[in-house]
Amino acid sequence: MHYFIGNLGHFFVITSFVAAIATAFSYFKATTSSDLLNKNGWLVNGRAGFYLHAFAVLGIVISLFLIIYNHYFEYHYAYSYSDKKLPAHYLFSTFWNGQEGSFLLWMFWHAVLGIVLIHTNKFWEAPVMTVFAAVQAFLASMILGVVLPVIDFKIGSSPFILLRDALPDPIFTVQPDFIPADGQGLNPLLQNYWMVIHPPTLFLGFAATLVPFSFCLAGLWLKKYREWVRPALPWSLVAGAVLGLGILMGGYWAYETLNFGGYWNWDPVENAVYVPWLVLIASIHTMITYKNSETALKASIILVISVFILILYSTFLTRSGVLGDASVHSFTDLGLSGQLLLYMFFFLVVAVALAAVRWKEIPSSEKESSLYSREFWIFVGASVLCLMGFQVLVPTSFPVLNKVVQFFGGVSNLAPPADQVGFYSRFPLQPGHPVACAGGGYHNSRKGV
Repeated sequence: MHYFIGNLGHFFVITSFVAAIATAFSYFKATTSSDLLNKNGWLVNGRAGFYLHAFAVLGIVISLFLIIYNHYFEYHYAYSYSDKKLPAHYLFSTFWNGQEGSFLLWMFWHAVLGIVLIHTNKFWEAPVMTVFAAVQAFLASMILGVVLPVIDFKIGSSPFILLRDALPDPIFTVQPDFIPADGQGLNPLLQNYWMVIHPPTLFLGFAATLVPFSFCLAGLWLKKYREWVRPALPWSLVAGAVLGLGILMGGYWAYETLNFGGYWNWDPVENAVYVPWLVLIASIHTMITYKNSETALKASIILVISVFILILYSTFLTRSGVLGDASVHSFTDLGLSGQLLLYMFFFLVVAVALAAVRWKEIPSSEKESSLYSREFWIFVGASVLCLMGFQVLVPTSFPVLNKVVQFFGGVSNLAPPADQVGFYSRFPLQPGHPVACAGGGYHNSRKGV
């Protein structure tokens, strides 16, 4: 039994979680401190905390990969997603095949982007990294795998859990140290080079959306209502390009390589990433409009906040199990639904409350845009993109609406349209087919898709 590597990995998880919380607190104090000496001291603490967090995230990545690469099948993650016959590059892709690994991939990209931000924009460092570190603390909690014994509440799902602790198989009662000779292997549909490059690209796009969101909240926090747009816009462009590339990769994978004869038409998991990308593109247009003519600032704030919240909502949709009956390739529920909801509502409430408090102070253009002006038509185009996203979001959310109604004792049987292509195509806002395998849908090897 190779206990050391698993214990080391779990230690790194706890370290990353604690370091993220300490970093958020340090940068918060640096932002709110009026004394220059104290401010600089808290900044040093914040940087040290984030470097420690990034080092711990790298330690988690290395520990999990060593478990997979060395075929330590006493660990549930290695047993569930790999086997001894897989080539090295497919072994590498099994790293993000499960929920825990994909959360870790997301954390890794955030850590990389956070270090870039620390070294590129000193003025915005403290408020932006406060938001960054808070997001990292929530993500680290998703792989914490700690049970609070007093209230019997589980926080996160650890990628380092042993097979005997994850599966109630009678063999472990007779032989506690039993190790399977081989793992279950990677789903044959996922044994493709797109599985190696598509998920990292997609999650880099997810991670990049946090940067403009952080700048937006920082601008509202510091009452720098105009200034945040300039540093945030390039990051929005990067996020739109990378996330769009990831979506195209998923579409090509489904259409050509997997021989589906076309995209997996309007599957909720594909929609889950398609909608925030549409809103992201709309936000880029309104930010460019403001940069050039100082109009649409409030629209930019709303859209930038919406992009990140929709990313979190898509994460909830694909990982909570709520789409189990509506989607053929969503994740199964690992008992993280409550945490995912807390994650989403925390940042939703903070962002909306901050924007509401500052709303009257946010500058707005005194003049009306002419019907023939460039600004007017850019705003119309951004509105059309948002309506396209809304058109897809509502039927995609039917399973969630059913759950909400049932939670309050009602009866709801809303279902996506039977002919989904026809349903969306009859509207003039038809956005085309969303791409397959986006937002984590390719990970559903547990359901044997």
